[in-house]
Amino acid sequence: MSAFTLFPRYVRFPCYMRPPERRVEDAPIEYLPQNYSAVEAAVDARLGQGKERVVLNLETLVVLDTEDLRGLIALLRRARLRGAQIALQVSQAEILRTLSITGLDQVFAVV
Repeated sequence: MSAFTLFPRYVRFPCYMRPPERRVEDAPIEYLPQNYSAVEAAVDARLGQGKERVVLNLETLVVLDTEDLRGLIALLRRARLRGAQIALQVSQAEILRTLSITGLDQVFAVV
């Protein structure tokens, strides 16, 4: 038996097995420190919708400075007051290193 008979290349799934489409409001919020008020408003809007977890995308940042960290912590406090969580979407080594050094990788969920 070949691998192609065990694992066919193209498999059609019935409608009931298709993954749900990702809605626009479930997309991560782009964290732009220079436009913090817009990020804050977007997070508040998601929390107002009853979301339990809001994801912030940090991929466009080159470095996290103290002002950026203060903004993240302020957003986390707002979310926790409403019983929600803030998750950070990040893959850059420098940003991950900063989060690790400050201990914020233990506070935020990193995805």
